[in-house]
Amino acid sequence: MCATVASRRDDIAQFAAFVNGAATSDAKFATEFVSRLLRLARDARASDVHLDPTSDALEVRWRLDGVLHSLGRLPKDVAPNVVARAKVLAGLLTYEIARPQEGRICDKSLELEVRVSTFPTLFGERAVLRMLSSGEKSLSSLAQLGLPAAVESELQRHLAATSGAVLVVGPAGSGKTTTAYACLREVVATSGGGRSIASLEDPVEVAVDGVTQSQINLSAGFDMATGLRSLLRLDPEVILIGEMRDRTTAEIALQAALTGQLVVTTFHAGNCTDAIRRLVDMGIADYAVRNAVRLVIAQRLVRRLCTCAKSADAAEHAQPLGVKVSDCRVAIGCDECRGTGYVGRSLIAEWQDLGNSPAEGTPAPPGNNLWTSAESLVEAGVTSPLEVVRVLGFHP
Repeated sequence: MCATVASRRDDIAQFAAFVNGAATSDAKFATEFVSRLLRLARDARASDVHLDPTSDALEVRWRLDGVLHSLGRLPKDVAPNVVARAKVLAGLLTYEIARPQEGRICDKSLELEVRVSTFPTLFGERAVLRMLSSGEKSLSSLAQLGLPAAVESELQRHLAATSGAVLVVGPAGSGKTTTAYACLREVVATSGGGRSIASLEDPVEVAVDGVTQSQINLSAGFDMATGLRSLLRLDPEVILIGEMRDRTTAEIALQAALTGQLVVTTFHAGNCTDAIRRLVDMGIADYAVRNAVRLVIAQRLVRRLCTCAKSADAAEHAQPLGVKVSDCRVAIGCDECRGTGYVGRSLIAEWQDLGNSPAEGTPAPPGNNLWTSAESLVEAGVTSPLEVVRVLGFHP
């Protein structure tokens, strides 16, 4: 572990030296820069790389464990070349700089899959590189996600059903897609290939063996609603919908869940109760939601404390923040964690079981709610009270 971290620190130092010492006027600079940046991001397990043009430079940042960190700045005059190189690798139109574009870099030799999104700004094109393979391939089953035991048990039970909807909810960056893919792998493994499994995504982020995956294409008129209607004619038993973003998609998805398909989908909502409320607010009939949805899982990712963390007085560091624990540890920072005090992330989650709720009346409240889940990790010394508040806000 220490050798790996030291190696990464050396890589970052070498990268900084390359940026600071390279002849940016060299025609090959952008090519070499992007190549080195992608390799470094892969090795550091960064989830995203941001190339942000400013009035006087190109700001290069990456997201580690959910938090953005600066990697350095490039001269403003090379910014177009760097973004253009990323666009070339992703198969995008380099001459089109006035509208957003999205593409994909697939490099099997480097084991890289990267989604490239560009967007016009005041000072030039911005690009965000989503490292799709970082950490995803290692999380091949539900057990490896690190869900609370009660949540994992509920999820496994509902994934064995033949109909109904399983919703994975949370804000952007909370690991919803990773959990959804793990659900698919669980179904593939437990069914032994005996179930017809398909997905409709925007975009397909990771290939999953045993699943027929499709990606929407708006320019061809292949949107989520159109694709889902057609997919239902192909005899699917299990369907992954990348995200329910509108009423039409939600209506079709829940209708499928009511008529013989198991639907797994992601949805932007703060918690289980909000997810149900949002569906109703979108115009979905309350009875349809409660009859179609079997299980809602709401989750977040919190950073894990580094080994340099130290024990602290809970009355001083936790309870004033509303984190109700008797023991806690706090972040310190060292070379191994690059001074952040954290290395890696863990899941906190809550669930709401609508499958066993009465036909009439309000379902049971969420189990193992997000705060309870977070406090158990603080008590175990996995994360800190400050990290819980950073992710969940102050206790209501």
